[in-house]
Amino acid sequence: MNTIPTTLDAGAVPYTVVGAPRAPAEAKGGSGLLSVVLLNRGSRLYRGDALGGLARAGLANVVSVEPKPDAVDAESLSARYPSARFLLLSGPASTGVQVNLAIRESTGPYVLVLWNDMSLAAQGLSSRFYERLAERELLCRVPALFGKGGEQIPSVAMPAMGGSSLKVLGIVPEKEGARSLYPFDYAGIYSKEKFILTGGFDPGLANPYWQKLDFGFRAWLWGEEIRLAQALKLSYADPPPVDDETPDGCYKWFWLKNLAPSFRGDSGLIGSYRFWSYLRCRRGGSLSALGEFRAARDWVRLNRYRFRTDASSLVDLWEESD
Repeated sequence: MNTIPTTLDAGAVPYTVVGAPRAPAEAKGGSGLLSVVLLNRGSRLYRGDALGGLARAGLANVVSVEPKPDAVDAESLSARYPSARFLLLSGPASTGVQVNLAIRESTGPYVLVLWNDMSLAAQGLSSRFYERLAERELLCRVPALFGKGGEQIPSVAMPAMGGSSLKVLGIVPEKEGARSLYPFDYAGIYSKEKFILTGGFDPGLANPYWQKLDFGFRAWLWGEEIRLAQALKLSYADPPPVDDETPDGCYKWFWLKNLAPSFRGDSGLIGSYRFWSYLRCRRGGSLSALGEFRAARDWVRLNRYRFRTDASSLVDLWEESD
């Protein structure tokens, strides 16, 4: 790609919806604030279990994303879970695009995103928990994640510098409100409004690791926050996925959008001198690199007043506070 998406709807895949009609969520009152996006992978058995668990937790406003649509199966599940809606994709879509589409379809001001192979500890979702959602408006609250054996997963990501290179470390969170660079496995409670304003997940980044890291980095650079909500506990039925962190073709766009910009005065910019650094971090001819670099400069220029810091300052302040 030689352009960078500027809205949540870029890269959208056509889809149809089976199930309950789209109705507005309750303005007030506990779980009425919260919609759910259910992502699906692995055995179809997990999906029915997940829908049942969410219903028992009082979370009825569910959008289940069907990457391999089966209208008959969706109709059957819709009869069992009449308040759920099933989003049937017409073609392949990255996980980030699935989240973008489903959050757009969700009706509550906050959206819990989780997978069908995760179980939710519903006892943590007290009335006080729902009150806190509105007390402090965060882009995303990430859960405490646990493996099949009950062990806590190092799911909170923090940036660090290893020489001149960025490193991302996974740690086990120790306190409420701990900062995370991005939502591990896409799971968390998102503010729908802030998610849309931030542009969601970049559809041009097919590698989930760089897609999540791009989303999180952009959020922090633009002054948004992603923090741990300890009361939100999710457990895996299978081993959690392992991200491919290889600097592939997606990495160059992550670098251009997040590591190349500098913050000067009240805005972000990419200086011309950064082109030579970009040539060193990518592979391929200089002509294509120049087109990519110009596309990134245009994107940063368009969003220049959204920036509140740059990558170097973000990492420095993160290390100082933690």
